[in-house]
Amino acid sequence: MNDMAREDLLGDGLANLASQGTIRPLKRTQLIPAPWQPRRHFEKAPLLALARSIRSEGVRQNLIVRPHPSQKGHYEVIAGERRWRASDPQLAEQLNLTPEEQASLRGDVPSSLPCLIVNLSDSEARRLSAIENLQRENLDPVDEASYRLLLIQDALELKFKNSASLSELAREVGRRLHSYRNNPDQNQLEISRLTSLFEQLGTQSWESYTTNQLPLLQLPDELLNAVRDGLMAGRSALLIHRQSDPKLRQNLTVRALEGASFKELTALVDQQQGETWRSVAADVKSRLGVRQLERLEPARRIRVLKLLEKLQQELQGA
Repeated sequence: MNDMAREDLLGDGLANLASQGTIRPLKRTQLIPAPWQPRRHFEKAPLLALARSIRSEGVRQNLIVRPHPSQKGHYEVIAGERRWRASDPQLAEQLNLTPEEQASLRGDVPSSLPCLIVNLSDSEARRLSAIENLQRENLDPVDEASYRLLLIQDALELKFKNSASLSELAREVGRRLHSYRNNPDQNQLEISRLTSLFEQLGTQSWESYTTNQLPLLQLPDELLNAVRDGLMAGRSALLIHRQSDPKLRQNLTVRALEGASFKELTALVDQQQGETWRSVAADVKSRLGVRQLERLEPARRIRVLKLLEKLQQELQGA
C-alpha cells in the first residue's frame, strides 16, 4: 500500500486527527491492547529479535494510542502492540526462552514507551489500526485477512459486540458479502463502498477476498496457526478443512506439513473421492437386481425408483 492509498483510506478527517496527536512517553503499565485487535499470534523469533533491539537501542517508533474509553489514566494501543509486548520484563517467561536466548537479552527494559496520543472513536481507531498494520511487509495471510475485515466492517458501518470472536465476525460478514454478490441489484450502495475500498487497498477485489481470504478466519486453530507460521498455504488449509472424512483430513494435514503442494493435496483428494465413488457404485449396483427391488415394500420401491430416475437424469450426457 503506497502513501497515497494510505491517505485515501484514512480520509481527510482521520488523517488530520492522526497528525495532530500529542507525543510523550507513557509507562508500559498504562498501556492496554485493544480488545478488538484481531492479531493474537506473535511469532517467537521476530518478537525476540525486536526485544533485543529495544533493549539495546530503545523503541525507535512511536506507538499510536488513545485514552482508554473506560479506564482513566490508561491508554488503548491502536498500533504498536508488538513493541509493547517485546518490552515486557516477563518476556522470557512468556516465550519460554532457553538460557541461551535469555542471555541474548542484554540491556535494560524501558519502563516508558514513546507514544502518539490521539483522540479517536471506536470506528476511527479500528480503521487507523488496520491501515497502519496493512503497511507492514511481514504480515501473514491471516493477519492480512483480519485487518481487511476491520476495514470492511467500517466501510459498511457494521456494528458488532466487542466480545465477538474473529471467527464469528468472519462468519457474519461473509454471509453478508455472499448475499451482496448474489443479489447485486438490491445492494448497490454496499457494493460501491466495497469496490472503492478494495481499489484503494489494491492486489485483489472484494469478491476474491470473500472467496479466498475471508474463509481463512474460520479455520480451526490447528490449521489457522499452521498458516500463520508459514507451515501451510492458505488454500491448502481450506482444502483440508472442506473434507468431511476425518482420516482424509489427518492424512492431508500431515502431508501439507511435510511440504506437499496444493496440487499434490488436490490429487490425493481426487484419488480418495474416486475410491469412495467406486466403492459406493459397486455396492449400489449389487443391490439393483430385479428380485431385490421386487422384495422391497411398495412405498420404499417407489422412493428407490424416483431416486434412480433422478440419478439417470443427472448422469445423462456425462
